[in-house]
Amino acid sequence: MSRPLKGSKKLTDKGWTASLPIHRGATKRQSYTFTTEEAADRWIAEGIPAIEGGTDLPVPDTEGRVAGKRSAKTGTAFRTMADPWHTEYYSELKRAKHDRSTATKGHIKRIEAFMDQRGLVMETMVRDEVKALQASLTRSTTEATVTVPEGVDPTGLVTMAEALALPKMTASKSTLKRRKADGVLNPVDPTAAVHRFRVADLYSEAVLGPTGKLRRGPRTNGSLSQDVANDVMWAYDEVCKYALDHGVDVPQDRTSLKMHRTDRAPSAPRQPVSLRRCADIASRLHVVHQLVLWLMRILGLRIGEAYGIRVYDVLDQGAGQYGAVAVKAQGGKKFTQTAPDGTTHTSDHTDDLKTKNSERVLVVPPTLMDLIRTIIAVFHTDADGVIRQDARLIPGLTRRNAGGQEAFRAALAGAAEAVRVDCTTEEDVIDEVFSCQPHDMRRTILSDLDRLEVKDSHTRRFAGHLPGTAVLHRHYLLDDPKLRPAKAIAVLIQGELIANLPAGLLLPTTVRCTTGNQPALQKDGARIDAELAERGWLVLSTDEGGEPLLGSAEAAQLWDVTPKTARLWMADGVVPTIPCGGRGQGEERRVRLSDAMALRERLTTRITLVRLAEEVGTTYHTVYQFVRAQGLELEAWGERDYVVPAPTATAVRDHYAAQAALHERAVPYSVAAKALGTSVAAVEHLVDDGTLDKDERAHDGRRMVTRASLADVEATRRPVRHGAPTVRDDLMTWAEVSAATGLASADIDALVADGLLVRVQYQRRHHVTRVSVLRYLAEHDPSRLALAV
Repeated sequence: MSRPLKGSKKLTDKGWTASLPIHRGATKRQSYTFTTEEAADRWIAEGIPAIEGGTDLPVPDTEGRVAGKRSAKTGTAFRTMADPWHTEYYSELKRAKHDRSTATKGHIKRIEAFMDQRGLVMETMVRDEVKALQASLTRSTTEATVTVPEGVDPTGLVTMAEALALPKMTASKSTLKRRKADGVLNPVDPTAAVHRFRVADLYSEAVLGPTGKLRRGPRTNGSLSQDVANDVMWAYDEVCKYALDHGVDVPQDRTSLKMHRTDRAPSAPRQPVSLRRCADIASRLHVVHQLVLWLMRILGLRIGEAYGIRVYDVLDQGAGQYGAVAVKAQGGKKFTQTAPDGTTHTSDHTDDLKTKNSERVLVVPPTLMDLIRTIIAVFHTDADGVIRQDARLIPGLTRRNAGGQEAFRAALAGAAEAVRVDCTTEEDVIDEVFSCQPHDMRRTILSDLDRLEVKDSHTRRFAGHLPGTAVLHRHYLLDDPKLRPAKAIAVLIQGELIANLPAGLLLPTTVRCTTGNQPALQKDGARIDAELAERGWLVLSTDEGGEPLLGSAEAAQLWDVTPKTARLWMADGVVPTIPCGGRGQGEERRVRLSDAMALRERLTTRITLVRLAEEVGTTYHTVYQFVRAQGLELEAWGERDYVVPAPTATAVRDHYAAQAALHERAVPYSVAAKALGTSVAAVEHLVDDGTLDKDERAHDGRRMVTRASLADVEATRRPVRHGAPTVRDDLMTWAEVSAATGLASADIDALVADGLLVRVQYQRRHHVTRVSVLRYLAEHDPSRLALAV
């Protein structure tokens, strides 16, 4: 007998919620929320007989019931129309590229979240609701609500670790560290060994955000830019049109409705970066990033276009001559593309440019061609003088011909911040978020052309409106009529370069592109650095007296330690260091070559655990375990090694010398057993009766016998020779019987069980007498008698 139905009810913040199973034995339940407990009990009392009778649960009256989102949401959900529209528009009709498709998916999710929050469907999106949707995109409705929780003293001082344990502290340790580095969160006493922070400063909008909950993405306080808001509403309108075509009753009361104006503050106007300021930035970049900078600044390329140029896209007419470059691909990051069959794949290179008019040929001023020619000679030319034409013009740093955009963005921001280059009109913007971006280089050259009064049509072609790949690859010369406007622009730019940078674009830098951060170039780093230094492009660091200065990676190789250990030694004062500038992010420590060599000499007199392991002929970990097991002393040295004191080294050497002597005069029991062709138990018996001489145990616990006694036993013991097994002609094996009779093994077993064949055990194997086989074949299959003879 089943248990009686009782239903369930509980008090929530909205009222009394009652629930019942939709039918007997069901796990799915129907629930309603009521304003009073009596109303909940009444519905349960009415619902139990309905379940027992097999009828539907009653729907309570609206009076006394709290209307929920689920009950109000009846109709066509937005996502049921948006998903098929998105598939049709982007996958079937291929109206845009994958990036645009992904952005529209984000718009659909934003609209869906708004409608779900309000319990809306397509049929209930009337004019007022659409206006509310627009307002959610364009209005900043978030108010600052960050307050210190009750019971917490706002004047108290806490460490960063204690701050993480405070109630309602949503920031992580890394977030607090970033706020501290940005100057948003300041310790009370910056000079103290342990920094302490005022509790009230932690619970602030600058640290935790307006509502005390950190969020990803730009801090827009809920409002989007006008273009993005318009794009979201375009997606909504397109879905509504699709829904109308499929019979959904979408309200038609907003034909005259205009789009909200966003209250988001406009971005600060961008300011041009002069050639001289670009030179200041370039001097703090390594040569690969300098190439990217000048391609964008002088040719006005987008960052993806700059990274998409291959060596064969460059036309070089010789020193002092104008060159040309074809822009017909993008690179420098991962590109997701959709194949004709609808599948997506990711690659490091794409032949699709931003627009169909972006494919073009640009004339390169001689000054920039000198830089490009040097890059090709150093990075893309083999030892035999053969140029790798299919290589990417901008060398890959971590992987060959791949990636690089993000590294350049970070390096550009750090170098520009170091020289205090600001691309905005607001003087304090640079203190909040650095503003010099790669696209500023493209904007600047277009501003220069406007200042030089270049015709608008020519400027547009220069910026991406001159399709001309075929011109370069038909080997047209630069006097081709189609390239005359580009040639005129190049002449003007060359004049600006000569006036502002008469020494050229190969600006000396101390930043190397062959460190451990650039593994693709590090393999050939010595040759690359030497060639760049010979051309004066790379400046090898020296002190005032001209003595070379080594970085942590170079010093690590000299000292035979890891780069991290070298950095620790340099920071801890194990070796004297000199702070050097030149890096985009600030200064680095370097060590004089003489000091590095002196430390190397000192290291040779010290006995490290690694060196001691090599000396005794075993592994590092074996020696380490022995030292720890014996309780011997070790001194930490660097990141992973130890210095071995003289008493410890003597003990280790004596131990492994004794072990080597032991293994030279004795062998383990297992080796002796194998040599004698017997078991370990037999060897133990030979030791007990004095036939074999027992030696001391090895360090790993194995028992040993002397080699001399083992040799004596081997000489006196004659090996037992087993004769070859005899073959009986009167017996046949199971396989032979099967071949003679054509029967399977199971059939032969049955004949043996019936007594028609006689089984005999010989040499631990089953056999059958040949006579019984011949008798069986004579009676049942005489044609096979010859096979059994």
